Amino acid sequence: MRHISYTSMADGLTAEEFADILAHARKKNLESQISGAIAFDGRMITQILEGPRHKVDELFLKIRSDPRHSGVVLQSRADIKASQFDGFGLTPMTPSDLYMIALAIEEKYGTGDSSAEPLVMRLG
Repeated sequence: MRHISYTSMADGLTAEEFADILAHARKKNLESQISGAIAFDGRMITQILEGPRHKVDELFLKIRSDPRHSGVVLQSRADIKASQFDGFGLTPMTPSDLYMIALAIEEKYGTGDSSAEPLVMRLG
C-alpha cells in the first residue's frame, strides 16, 4: 500500500468548483480503492492519498500534470502496511487538521520519497 502527501497551488479555483471536483474525485477514488483527506483554503490544496501502490502513483502523476494545479510539491511518499483513512474515502478537512495528520505520518514514515520503488516523473 502507498501513501502520498502533496501540496499545490490552485489559484482561481472557486469553492464551488472545488466541491464539484471533490464529488467526482470521491467516486473515482472509491472505484480505485484510494482513500485519504484533502484541504483547500481558497488558494492551496494539501492532500493525502493512500491505496494500492500503482493506483496512488498514477493518480499523483495525473494531479501533477493537471493544469488546475501549479507548484506541486511531493511532501512524502512511503510504503505503508495499512491506510490511516480506511472507510473515509476522500475526507475534506481544515488545512490545520490535515497538517497535524501529515506531521504524524511524516514522523512515522519520514519526509520525501522513502518508497522502495522509484516514482518516474514524466516530462511534458
